[in-house]
Amino acid sequence: MAILDKQNITYCGKEAQGIFAKGIYDLDIRATGVKLMDGVKGKQKIYTGETGDAWQEYTCAFTPTGAASLAESFIEPVRIKVNQEECFDVYDGTFLAEQTEATMHGQIPQTFAEWYFDRLQKKMKKEYQEIFWKGDTAWSGATKKYLKVTDGIEKRLSNSANAQKITGSAITVANVLSQVEAAILAAITYAAQEEVPTDDYKVLLNKADYDLLVMALGKMTVNDGNFTQTVWNNYGKKGDIITIYGFEIHPSEISKNTIIVGPTGNLVLGYDTQDSQIEYRIIDMRETTGENKFRVLALSNIAVGLILDELFVISKP
Repeated sequence: MAILDKQNITYCGKEAQGIFAKGIYDLDIRATGVKLMDGVKGKQKIYTGETGDAWQEYTCAFTPTGAASLAESFIEPVRIKVNQEECFDVYDGTFLAEQTEATMHGQIPQTFAEWYFDRLQKKMKKEYQEIFWKGDTAWSGATKKYLKVTDGIEKRLSNSANAQKITGSAITVANVLSQVEAAILAAITYAAQEEVPTDDYKVLLNKADYDLLVMALGKMTVNDGNFTQTVWNNYGKKGDIITIYGFEIHPSEISKNTIIVGPTGNLVLGYDTQDSQIEYRIIDMRETTGENKFRVLALSNIAVGLILDELFVISKP
């Protein structure tokens, strides 16, 4: 059996920046089409735009027509941190078992700090995405207090005077398709009215609701008396991605019973990988206070941006 070290661990400087950058690019948010913006150090403008008509009837003279339009919004980062204190006793059994097993398979066992940090990173990624989607500076719940750090996309759309809002209901296998279709219809109706292309529109669902959607599609079958065959009708798959009426459906960390439809490239997650304050540290308190505890310290940042909110539909009960 290997001797398993519980030494301290600190990631800072370039090493911390690398960990932070890898964590950002591994987020599920990327698959939804959300735009990632590095180097957001303070409040700054973000833009998107489109061009008007390109072609015109030929004339000898140069007669410029058409116009380019830019839409702007602002994005501002907030600093966030992890401060935890845990007792070694809670994790000793699991840690020792896993690392002893690794040794028996010829692998090099991790220190306790590395092992715990690997587990912590998964939770940090999930919560980082929850802040982006569900953040609410007025949060008053007893749990998930981290959501209070900034207003996320859901709150910004819900409070927007321009975004389209649909009153939905609790999502079930029986009604998920009709609710998704209603949100898509509202989005494409407005886009057609404003002559806005919907090429980059996507549909976002909570991960649990996405599973209900998969189940609902699995129930769409026809029986000709000899065999049962799945019928997709207006539904399809692009690799692992489900489409409805050609719109990609993506699972995300948005709230349950919520549907968001719109050009996800107009949603911006800002951060700053070069921030010298980014640091991850695990400290063994036995070396300082004599207690059989360890502390976890981490500093990071996050910014949420939304452009042309009128192009988005949000459905909530």
